[in-house]
Amino acid sequence: MKINTKALAILAGLTVGMSSTAFAATADSFTDVPKDHWSYQALDYLAKEGVIEGMGDSTFQGSRAMTRYEMAAIVAKAMQKNDISFGDKAVLDKLSAEYANELGTLKNQVNKNTNDINDLKNKTDKFKIWGMARVQAGDDSGLQKESSLKAMGGDAWKNHFHNGDYNNRFYMDLEGQMKVNDHAVARFTVEKNARYNDKEYQVKQRVMLGDKVVSKAPFNNGPASWNKGGWALPLPVSGELRDMPDMDTNHSGLISNIWVELQLGPKHDWYTNIGRKWNGIGMQNLLLGGQVDGIATYHPIEHGHGWWMSAQYWKSSSDATQYTLDYKYDKAKNEYVYDGYTVHARRNPINATLDFWGPLGKYMDANVGYTRVVGHKYQKDDGSGLGGDGYWFDTSGFMNADLAVKLFKDFKVTGSYVKAFTNEKSALGHGDRDLAVRFDYRGTDLNKVGSWGAYAKWMNLGAFADLGHDDEWSTREPTFTNGVRGWYFGFKCVPSQNVEWETLWAPNLKENFTYGSDQQVKRHILRSWLDFHF
Repeated sequence: MKINTKALAILAGLTVGMSSTAFAATADSFTDVPKDHWSYQALDYLAKEGVIEGMGDSTFQGSRAMTRYEMAAIVAKAMQKNDISFGDKAVLDKLSAEYANELGTLKNQVNKNTNDINDLKNKTDKFKIWGMARVQAGDDSGLQKESSLKAMGGDAWKNHFHNGDYNNRFYMDLEGQMKVNDHAVARFTVEKNARYNDKEYQVKQRVMLGDKVVSKAPFNNGPASWNKGGWALPLPVSGELRDMPDMDTNHSGLISNIWVELQLGPKHDWYTNIGRKWNGIGMQNLLLGGQVDGIATYHPIEHGHGWWMSAQYWKSSSDATQYTLDYKYDKAKNEYVYDGYTVHARRNPINATLDFWGPLGKYMDANVGYTRVVGHKYQKDDGSGLGGDGYWFDTSGFMNADLAVKLFKDFKVTGSYVKAFTNEKSALGHGDRDLAVRFDYRGTDLNKVGSWGAYAKWMNLGAFADLGHDDEWSTREPTFTNGVRGWYFGFKCVPSQNVEWETLWAPNLKENFTYGSDQQVKRHILRSWLDFHF
C-alpha cells in the first residue's frame, strides 16, 4: 500500500505528542514557533496546506516564542474554515484537544467583546445627528429696492414691504434622529439664518408723531386706531434684530420641526410621519414645498411595478397673519361703528392629499395627485365687507401632475403642472395654474470630487394655484406678489468631499404686484453658496 506525503504529514501531526523527536519539519512556516514544541510540525503542515495563515507576515508578532493563547487563537481561526479536508480536520481536532482550555477562555472573551460591541452599536444607533452649513451671498433687486414700483408712479411703492431676505446669510440645518424601537424613530430639525447685510432689511415701521392724524385710511389693513399718531417710514433693521425668533420663527436656531416616523402594518411597509415637518408634493414641489402639520403615510403598491402611493392629512404651519376690522351696529346712529380689530393667524386651509408616483417604462417617471380642501379656520366674507378670508376660501381642491423623461445619457427633462379648482380671480395672468419645466444635465455626488451639474428652469406661477410653494428660497418675493414668470439658471459642483458649490441666476423675472395697483414688476436674482455637509 502506498502512503503519500500528505498522509505521512497527517500521521506525524497526530503522533508528535508521543515523542519530541518524531518528526522535523522541512521548512519554518512560522519563525517564532518553538521547534521543540509538539505542535510545531502540525502547525507547519496546516500552514503549507493553506489552512492557517498566521499574522499575514509569516510570523506570530516578531521572533519571540508563541504563547499557548496565541497558538490557540490560530487553531480557532483555522477551525472556522469550511473547505478543509478530512485529514486537515484530523490535525485540527488533535490541536483543539491540546488547547481546549485556552480555546474556552478565548471564546468567553470573544463573546464578551461581541456583547460590548453590540451594546455600543445599539447606543450609537439610538441617536444620530447630521446636517449642513451654508455660506451664501448674492444680489436680489426684489429684496433691496422699490425703484421698479416707484418709477411706475402712484402710491403702491409706499406700501411695499420687504420680507424675503435669504440672500446674504450664514445658514445651518441640523437634523437629529432618536431610535424608539426597530420600527419607530423620533426626528427633529434645527434651522438658523444669520444675516450679515443690514441694508437689505429695510422695512416700514410706525413712527409716532404725537396725536396728529396723518392718515384717514387704516394702515396696511390694520386697526383704525393706527390712523393716529404715526406714519410708516423706511427704517433699517440690523441683521441681529432680523435674526430674533419672533422675526424668523422657522429659522431662529430653535427646534423648528419635530415628528415621528413609523413603519406600520404586518410587513412594516406603511411608512408614516406624524407631526410638524418639511414636506413636498410632486417632483418639483410645485403644489407644496414647506413646513406642514399633519400625518402622511407612504406605501409601495403590491404588484405595482415600482409604484408608490401616499395619503396625507395636513395644513401648512406657516400661516400668514391677517387683521380684520370689527364693527358693531349703533342703533342711535343707525350705522355700523368701529369696534376694534381681530388678528387671524390660521388662514391656510386643512387639506387631504392622495398621491401616486412610479416609473413609466425605462426612461420615464410620473407623479399624479389630488388635494381636497376639507376645512377652513377662517370665516368667509358674507358680502358686508366686514371680514373674510379672500384667499383659497373659494377653492375646493387641486390636482398636480409631473413627468420626468431621460432623453439621453446625463440629460433629463421634468415638467410639472398644478391646477386649482377655484373661483378666485387674478388680475394678471392665470392665478389658478402653476407650470414649471426643468432641464438637468449631469449631477453632483458629494463623495466624488469634481462631479458637477447644470440646470435651467422656466416657471409660470399663479397666485392661487399652490398651497405653500416657495422655489429656491424666496424667489416669489416681494410681498403682495400675485404670481411670477421667468427663467432660472444654475450650476453646481463638488470641489471637495461633502462640499457642494451652487450658483443660481434669474436675469429677468416678471412678478405681478397687486397691492394697491395691478402692475408687473421686473426682478433679477444672483446667488451663490457653499454647502458643507456633515
